[in-house]
Amino acid sequence: MDFKFPIIRLNQALGPNRDKFELLMKPGQRIVTKLPLTELWDETGALPGERIRHLDENLIRGLMGTGQVQFIVANCGAKLNWIPMQERFEFWKAIRPQVTDALRPISLEQLPNQTAYTASEWRGRTGECLILLETHH
Repeated sequence: MDFKFPIIRLNQALGPNRDKFELLMKPGQRIVTKLPLTELWDETGALPGERIRHLDENLIRGLMGTGQVQFIVANCGAKLNWIPMQERFEFWKAIRPQVTDALRPISLEQLPNQTAYTASEWRGRTGECLILLETHH
């Protein structure tokens, strides 16, 4: 007897249990499923801590002037993208025009590639400054 089962997208099949399933995944396989994020993770697992504050372009510039910062890009359906430290200045120059105020409405049609980033400050495992950029498109 030949059984044919419909293919169901994993997110739909898991429904309200999706968050529990994500906890069982290997950290390196985890993807962003919704924004805003409530936690950050890397290949070793979830980072302690939470969002410290929302940032605008001036606050980011100030943080970059005080020391090393690590940019992380969150985009639904993808893994967190940790920007290599040696690329942080070039990366910042490229995305700076697209950083928007998280507390104001976003007008995508006025931005390059109709993509906006809302920025927030977090801390890493050793207290390093992390800047999360959540993608809106």
